[in-house]
Amino acid sequence: MLPVWKLIGFVLYVILYYSALDVYTQWPEESLKSFFFKVMPIVHLVFIVISTSLDDDVKPKSSWYRWNIALALIASGIGDCSTFLGHYPPIIMFLIAHLFCICAFGIRPVGSVPMAVSFAVAAVAYYFFLVDIMPMSLIKVSGIVYLVVLFTRAWRSMVVLLIERSVDSFLAWLGSSLFIVSDVLFIVDMFHGSFDRAPFWIMLTYYLAQLGLALSACNTYSQSLLKKND
Repeated sequence: MLPVWKLIGFVLYVILYYSALDVYTQWPEESLKSFFFKVMPIVHLVFIVISTSLDDDVKPKSSWYRWNIALALIASGIGDCSTFLGHYPPIIMFLIAHLFCICAFGIRPVGSVPMAVSFAVAAVAYYFFLVDIMPMSLIKVSGIVYLVVLFTRAWRSMVVLLIERSVDSFLAWLGSSLFIVSDVLFIVDMFHGSFDRAPFWIMLTYYLAQLGLALSACNTYSQSLLKKND
């Protein structure tokens, strides 16, 4: 099992982020300090994924899964640090992160048609409620591409969960779902008017989403994933 001290480190970094930057009711100013405290929880999750796989008493998931998750976390961390460059670099980096997750989950088996349709309907609803009212621009087009990839990731994680029915696959699905929640809150805050303690809830759901993803690569492996990817 994952050593508790590794999770304690993640929790401490998250607490430091909120405490040092006072991220409760407003976003901190972009600075080296804010980037450092924002990205350190993600850096620690990368450490958890890689270091746990090297422990002799732990049977990690396949190397394909583990390294795709690690790369997804690294891409997310870069996205966190690139916000000062404008909207597009973070969008691109998080798109890359989601694509790494999709690679980790795999595209086969496809799963049931009703499930795929339900995620497609959810993506369309997401578009009409949150993206469609944006003025037509490159950022709107980027948002459309992003939501397709985001919901594809959630769909693939659900397929894996229903097939494996393991704690690992549940954590991966939970992380993917919380990422959607975090992005919805972020879009509402950015484009539709803020809400009470928006930065606090957005970052909390974001960190929990990344934690679920990282932990999904740290427990005992799934034979089906090993046969499929190794």
